[in-house]
Amino acid sequence: KGKGKGKGLKAFQPSQRVWLGGLPEGITWKELQEHMNQAGATKWIEVFENKGKGSGAVAYSNDEEALNAIATLNGSILKGSTIECDGWTKKEAAEA
Repeated sequence: KGKGKGKGLKAFQPSQRVWLGGLPEGITWKELQEHMNQAGATKWIEVFENKGKGSGAVAYSNDEEALNAIATLNGSILKGSTIECDGWTKKEAAEA
């Protein structure tokens, strides 16, 4: 599940979303939020399960914060794992 005011990830423009990969097993959205807030105030956080295990998504209030997150947090270490941050594209058709 994610954090937000009941909007869901789809309420945000793709340019405001960041795709995350390489997430450590058992990570909570709260831990992910703390890490991702280094780049700007997160508006929505989601840790994917099942097919998307090890990946997630974050939405920021504007494009600049999302780009900053990709630039500054791609390759950063979270709970011993190197995470990947990338622009949001329709890679995953399995999105719930």
